[in-house]
Amino acid sequence: MNPKCPLCFKKASLKHIVQSYRYYFCNSCTTLFLNPIPPSKTIHDYYQKDFSYSAGIVNEKLIRTRSQIILNKLMRLNPQGSKLLDIGSGYGFFLDEAQKKGLKITGIEPSKELIKHTVTATPIINDRFPTNKLRNKKFDFITLVHIIEHVKNPKEIIRQALLLLNPQGILYIETPNIDSHLYRYEKENYTFLTPPDHLWIFSQYSLEKIIPKRYQILKISTYSYPEHFMGTLKALVNKNKTNRQIDRLIINKDKLNSKQKVNPIKLFKYIIFDLVLARLCYRILNIHQHGSILELYIKKK
Repeated sequence: MNPKCPLCFKKASLKHIVQSYRYYFCNSCTTLFLNPIPPSKTIHDYYQKDFSYSAGIVNEKLIRTRSQIILNKLMRLNPQGSKLLDIGSGYGFFLDEAQKKGLKITGIEPSKELIKHTVTATPIINDRFPTNKLRNKKFDFITLVHIIEHVKNPKEIIRQALLLLNPQGILYIETPNIDSHLYRYEKENYTFLTPPDHLWIFSQYSLEKIIPKRYQILKISTYSYPEHFMGTLKALVNKNKTNRQIDRLIINKDKLNSKQKVNPIKLFKYIIFDLVLARLCYRILNIHQHGSILELYIKKK
């Protein structure tokens, strides 16, 4: 029997089976969700004990660049704002960039492992959100960067975050976009279909449905990276091939730094497609909000 969507309570249909995990799609609110969702304790223990984010270290420069873009937009939308809360602050790169801009920062992160390696001098709260440790505190900016796809009750997390905003405060949400070309063509091989980490994949419509009407959505946009263009292109050209087969067509970046011999034809393809074509063309994925990552700026009136 197919489950009901936890967001809108309409019947959903089975869409993907990934490593024995089942993802269902709700046609009513256009949300993809994992079912059954692991128990709260399992999720809590996973992020407290087992969760590591090696990509965060590898992509530090990229994360800092994105952080600067987000922070500049936030500060333009609320020029008088000074206090920022980053929920799920990871290694603290976003907080570090915010502090450089003169903002008073607070971070909360459930993973003890990530906090051990944080780059900020300001202590980060080791706890789940919401937490009593933020009681009676208010913020001008709150960020949920790739967080809501991980939590059991995203609607409640968003509601609790909005309650912590000062008047004119801005909540920023960033999450994978089910309306993207990347999902449309990769399907069950979708880059962000990673159970049990990702419990949800949202659309613009589904997020608009769960934002309380007393708050104003100032801006909705999407963005992509060059590798998303390559993922889309590979899936489009090789519709009937598995991920492993697709990966053989273009050289793996890691091999460039290894002692293994590189096939000159594959090297040529890597240079032409990954280093040239993808970097020239990846922005076209964002047309009509079909970029790989969805972002919303929400204002407290």
